[in-house]
Amino acid sequence: MDKEKRHFRRYRKHSEFNLLIKGRPFKAETLDYSLTGIGAMVEDSPPIKEGDTVTLNITTPPLRAEGKIVWTKRIRSGLKIGISSNGDLKGSLEDYALADTLTGLQRSNETGILEVISGAICKRIYIKNGDMIFAASNRDEDRLGDILLKEKKITQEQFDQSVEEMKKTKQRQGTVLVRLGYLKPRELASAVTHQIEDIIVGLFSLRRGSFQFKEGPLPTDEIITLKLSAANLVYRGIKRINVLNDIIANLPPMDSIICFSPDPLKLFQNISIDMDGKKILSYIDGKTAINHIALASNLDRLSALKTIYALLSTGIIEAVEEKTKEDEIQEVTAEDIIEEAEVKVDTEIINMIEEMYDKYKDLGYYGVLGLKKFATTAEIKSAYYDAAKRFHPDKHFNLPSADLKGKLSDIFAYITEAYTTLSNPEKRGVYERQVSSRSGPTLSNKELAGARFEEGKIEFARYNTAQALELFGQAAYLDSSTAKYHYFYGLALGKLGRLKEAARAIQRALKIEPSNPDYLAEAGHIYIKVGLPSRAKSTFEAALKMSPSHKRATEGMAIVSEVSVDEG
Repeated sequence: MDKEKRHFRRYRKHSEFNLLIKGRPFKAETLDYSLTGIGAMVEDSPPIKEGDTVTLNITTPPLRAEGKIVWTKRIRSGLKIGISSNGDLKGSLEDYALADTLTGLQRSNETGILEVISGAICKRIYIKNGDMIFAASNRDEDRLGDILLKEKKITQEQFDQSVEEMKKTKQRQGTVLVRLGYLKPRELASAVTHQIEDIIVGLFSLRRGSFQFKEGPLPTDEIITLKLSAANLVYRGIKRINVLNDIIANLPPMDSIICFSPDPLKLFQNISIDMDGKKILSYIDGKTAINHIALASNLDRLSALKTIYALLSTGIIEAVEEKTKEDEIQEVTAEDIIEEAEVKVDTEIINMIEEMYDKYKDLGYYGVLGLKKFATTAEIKSAYYDAAKRFHPDKHFNLPSADLKGKLSDIFAYITEAYTTLSNPEKRGVYERQVSSRSGPTLSNKELAGARFEEGKIEFARYNTAQALELFGQAAYLDSSTAKYHYFYGLALGKLGRLKEAARAIQRALKIEPSNPDYLAEAGHIYIKVGLPSRAKSTFEAALKMSPSHKRATEGMAIVSEVSVDEG
């Protein structure tokens, strides 16, 4: 299963089970699972290949079904396999978080009905092309009339009269209330939206239960079509949980570091964030742990922790095992996330989508991101976030047609593909050779490396060391036989304080040109900084032997002499 095509969250779980292959049982162990399949390890050497059908009998999570082998990988301890489950998507609320299920259905553009049962409670969510459009419940308190009565939008007398009319006419209660003049059409639309949202939000308070998604066309005569944001309902639903122990049980360890998601698909969703959420987001920096964020927010413990849990469940933020490295910090702030929930769909937005859809493939990866050919990795990342934010499907949640939504999804997928390719040196090189072969003479790796190197020298002279490092690194990757690429890569690493990496880079340059006094002298200075004066001295002596008046080597010898005097 291609990781990039996985829409449903994968949960890590080790559980032994028997895997039936052509009627024969083999001992196996789950590695992870999702609603659409599992990853497993099988003992021995089973007669299995991609496309084969197998039978699963797993205790945790409970799963008895047939599945198809979609990938295999032989390792020392056995055979790793990926199994795609057949049949409807189903499971328990204990094994699969409702937030993950709703988000997965939205991401995969599914159409069908999600039924959730918990004791005597039965609720259904109607989903069309991934969008939640309607919901129904068997609970009296979820009925439209009961909600309107509770919120004092109608009187008891009006409620009773509408019920009598419903029995006579077989019409919906909302229709009757409008016909009787107790509600205006606009008030009815708002009340129905509120009712449907409350039915879904109420599901997050259920601690136990089961669910099943039945894929297929929706009954057009039974439902009112709305458009509801999954992220918004997930956030609101979890914010309704008021049992602290339940919140803590679902959070990562309290010392876990929290950062913004690196995936713009998760970052820029259609969601209305309350004041508690804005406070929490303002402390997200990739360095601070859950417990410290909760304390710094000045919210009470329950409010702080359930807000963090709600944001984690939407995917906007995520827990990491260690602090974010300085050179990996993303260019995202709380202000980028906290925006108005409603994005107006006007002619300008529609024209922007149509215009980009007509030309995005012709623009190519660089053009669709608005980049020059020699853009650095940092520039590529920044451009990706900007483009993803403008063309994120959830940012234009209320598009008037499925056709526009499809076009926007295609644009966003291409933008993501562009970033994935250009941010990887090897994939970027392959892409550029393919583009060059179509548009003119093919550039060799050496030619590409030379261009990257010259651009790097310009950035280095401007003191843009991080950008220069990227370009020198690309040059060294594309043409590892040229010593100066490794040398300048080492210089940039040294400027950034990454001394051990710098020493290795300059050693690679010396391996190609062992008699270059410049490389020897620079290596000597790095050895001084890492505490190897003896090695530095011999390196400087070798450089001076080749070039007696070499300034950098002479300076190095003076420093070594001072170090020797101090040690004496």
